[in-house]
Amino acid sequence: MLVALALNGLIAVAGHAREVDAIISESEARNIAWSAGLVHVEEITRADDRWEISGRSVDDDEMILDIDIRNGRILD
Repeated sequence: MLVALALNGLIAVAGHAREVDAIISESEARNIAWSAGLVHVEEITRADDRWEISGRSVDDDEMILDIDIRNGRILD
């Protein structure tokens, strides 16, 4: 019983470590940009802790988005 509890604790810690280290993929960043109104992605670049995405809106206006690489939040 004690071994089972210890293993559960290790599994929980290992699972948490993966969540902390998780990052938003380029594909996920594109999906976030599309949901924010981008209809054509012209460039996507990973810059430290964010994705920088530039493209066009449905009205052909230029859009530039910075997306937090850890949680997918659109930055100001």
